[in-house]
Amino acid sequence: MTRRAVFVGGLLATLLGCTSIDPGPNLVVPPTSFDPDYFYCHVEPQYIFGAAYKCGPGQAGDNGNCHFSSAVPGMALIDHPPINCGGGDHPVDLSALGTGSPAVSNYGAVSLEMSPDYTSAAVFVRPGGSNHPRQIFDPNKDMLVSQILATWAAKSQ
Repeated sequence: MTRRAVFVGGLLATLLGCTSIDPGPNLVVPPTSFDPDYFYCHVEPQYIFGAAYKCGPGQAGDNGNCHFSSAVPGMALIDHPPINCGGGDHPVDLSALGTGSPAVSNYGAVSLEMSPDYTSAAVFVRPGGSNHPRQIFDPNKDMLVSQILATWAAKSQ
């Protein structure tokens, strides 16, 4: 009984004293992957290129200094015709989605600014008024942006 009490006491002291776990030299955090089809069919046309937001070209007063401009190093975007999704959730014609295509490049750039918790993602926070040249939308009132990004986040892997 005494041996058991000493063992349990030592185990408790070890567990309570441990404040971190060494993950080892080969720690790999798997990247989050967001659904590209949802991006091409909803995020890009409705939010990124949407008439109300104009993340690529910007507003008239922005002098073209938005995400289609090389002046913006973060989340550089390329203008291109919309991907045909036929009103659904998947592209109808995959020929515009080859490696290095503008749409695929935009998907990569925007994905880097996205998070499974969209409310903390730069693609939501910055244009919502935090550390951005202008407020693109009001995060408390514009439910379309919240709905689009929440759905895209839910489709993350």
